[in-house]
Amino acid sequence: MSIDNKQVEMPSYDDSSVIGFGLSIIFIVFVLIGGWMAFAPLASSSVAIGIVSADSEKKTIQHLEGGKITAIYVKDGDEVKKGDVLIKLRDVQIKAQLNILNAQYQDAIALFARLKAQRDEKATISFSEESTDEDSRHDQRNIFVTTKKTIQDEKIITQNRIVQLKNQINGLNSLIDSKNRRIASMNEELLEWEELFKQRLVDKQRIRELKRENNMIEGDLANTRSKIAKLNEQISEIINQQLLKEKEFKKETLQKYVETKSLISDLQSKIISNKDTLDRTNIIAPIDGTVVGLNLHTVGGIINPSSPVLEIVPLNAKLIVIAKVKTTDIDKVKNGLLANIMFSAFNLKQVNVIQGKVIHVSADSFTDEVSGEPYYEAKIEVTENGMQTLKEKKYVLVSGMPAQVMISLGERTALSYLVKPFTAMLQGSFNEE
Repeated sequence: MSIDNKQVEMPSYDDSSVIGFGLSIIFIVFVLIGGWMAFAPLASSSVAIGIVSADSEKKTIQHLEGGKITAIYVKDGDEVKKGDVLIKLRDVQIKAQLNILNAQYQDAIALFARLKAQRDEKATISFSEESTDEDSRHDQRNIFVTTKKTIQDEKIITQNRIVQLKNQINGLNSLIDSKNRRIASMNEELLEWEELFKQRLVDKQRIRELKRENNMIEGDLANTRSKIAKLNEQISEIINQQLLKEKEFKKETLQKYVETKSLISDLQSKIISNKDTLDRTNIIAPIDGTVVGLNLHTVGGIINPSSPVLEIVPLNAKLIVIAKVKTTDIDKVKNGLLANIMFSAFNLKQVNVIQGKVIHVSADSFTDEVSGEPYYEAKIEVTENGMQTLKEKKYVLVSGMPAQVMISLGERTALSYLVKPFTAMLQGSFNEE
């Protein structure tokens, strides 16, 4: 049996149909994908980082003077009532100053009462109800009695001197009367001797003697009258000196009265100021609320003047999310837009998306203190649906909790996302000179 070596011819195969089919499939896929990209709507969102905060303003607690901490009674998260003491500062120095001022005040009002009694020439001092320090009252009573006795003694001495001088004047007046009677008698005798002399019964010897004696008595009278005048001058001088002393005493009393009144007013102001400072050594809660942002935790630490110590979130205050919106999205972020909020503090194993709504967008931008990037501030409140979700999951929002916010800006196609960078680049290129 022989086998003929013949060439085996394979049947011819045309692959153009397969290629065409493949190209058709690829074309259909591109058409479908392109159609989807061109027409299928995709949700557009602005992603922002935020933090939970109270809708009403938090009360920032500061201290005017600052000071050293002696006790801390609260910690972050504690609920406090209005008037509760939060932090106690060292008060030894201010108490010492206040004690000194109070002592000075007691001395001043006791002195004021004494000066008032002296000014009005009262028999006793009437102290005010504020004058409670018995030592000060006792001292002023002693001064009042001593001063009054000194004045009375001076008046008595003055009166006695005047009486003595008047007695001298009376004695001199008596002497004058006696000498006047002597002169009158001598004048009568002289007339008689002159009559006898005219009759040449006597010589002029006796007449001359009488005239000389008369002249001597007249001289004595003049000296005596001069003494009386001097004594009257002394009396007037003593009286004037006494009146001057009384006037000076009243003037000095009135001057001290006015000065003491001013001192009392000054001390009252200082006492009020120091009491206010002492009260501020107890840092108290101005409202009912929750303590947050406590910056101090060590007894013995120092609070700087006017520096923030802590904040109090008002009790039952509505909590919102304050988010930092990119400046590139601000033209689309408006009030009323819905947002999805995710809180990283909750269970990360579950998808914790809470519905919210934009209620406020800032009119101007801010600058991030850390990154230096500008941003707009948006306030997002949790909707009723969101509150229901929180309630179901037993989640509780706390001021200061971080959050991620996706603000819904509407719908866009995938194609618009794809071509936007290129159109922006082309616009920039055409705008170049």
